[in-house]
Amino acid sequence: MTDADVLAEAARARRLNAVRRFADRVVFYAVVLGVWEAAVDLGWIRPFFFSSPSRIGGDLYRLVATGAIFPHLAITVYEAFAGLALGVLFGIGSGFIAALWTRLADALDPVIALLNSMPRVAIAPMFIVWFGFGPWSKITLVAVVVYFTVFFSTLGGMRSVDPVLLQSVRVMGASRFEVLRIVSMPFTMAWVFTALKTCISLALIGAVVGEFVGSQAGLGFLMLQASGSLDTTRLFSVMIVLGLLGVLLFTVLQRVENYVLRWRPRTDG
Repeated sequence: MTDADVLAEAARARRLNAVRRFADRVVFYAVVLGVWEAAVDLGWIRPFFFSSPSRIGGDLYRLVATGAIFPHLAITVYEAFAGLALGVLFGIGSGFIAALWTRLADALDPVIALLNSMPRVAIAPMFIVWFGFGPWSKITLVAVVVYFTVFFSTLGGMRSVDPVLLQSVRVMGASRFEVLRIVSMPFTMAWVFTALKTCISLALIGAVVGEFVGSQAGLGFLMLQASGSLDTTRLFSVMIVLGLLGVLLFTVLQRVENYVLRWRPRTDG
C-alpha cells in the first residue's frame, strides 16, 4: 500500500467517524425531545413549568417569521461584542505591561486582587446609575466581566515562556522588542485564545444580566418580560437563541484561532 493509499484511507476513516458522531447526536437529541414531548402529553410534566418542544419550536418560528427577535438580538450582540472587544483590548495590553514591568505589577497586585474579588453582578446597578439604561452600561459591565480573565491569562502566558528559549534568542542577537514579537507574543496568544473561549459565554452573560437590571430592549429584556408573565415557553425560546449564538461565536473563534496559531504543530494525527 502506497503513502497516498494510506492517506486516502485515513481521510475516509475521518469522514466516517464524523458521520457517525453526527448520527449519534441526532439520535440522542431526538430521543430526549421525544421523551420530553411524550411526558408532557401524558401529563407526567406540567407544561406550565417546563413547556414542551413543540410549543418552544412554534414560538421560535413566530419570533423569527415575524422578525420580532432580530432587534433584540442585534442589541445584545452589539453589547456583548463591544464589551468583549474593550475587555480583551485592555486585558491583553495591561497583561503585557504587568509582565514586562514586574515592580508595577507587584505594586498593583493588592488592588487587582480586590477588584477581581468583587461580584460582577453586584456592580451592574452601579453602571446603570453611571451610564443609564442604554447600551453603554451593558458594554461596560461586559468589559469588566471579560477583563480579568484575559488579563490573568495574558500575564500567565508571558510568565510561562521558557526562560532558556528567551535567553537563547537574546544570545542570537535579538533585541527586547524582537524577543517579545517573535517568542513571547506568539506563545501568549495560545493562552489568550483559551481565555477567549470562556469570555464568549461571559460576554453574553454580562450583556443579559445588564439587561435584567435595566434595559428597554435586548434578549435579557425579552426574558425579563417572559418571566414577569410566567411564560416558560418564551424563556426557553430566548435561552435557545442565546445558546445557538454562543455556539456560533465559539465556532468562529475556533476558526480564527486555527488560522492565527497555524504555526503550532498538529497533534490530531
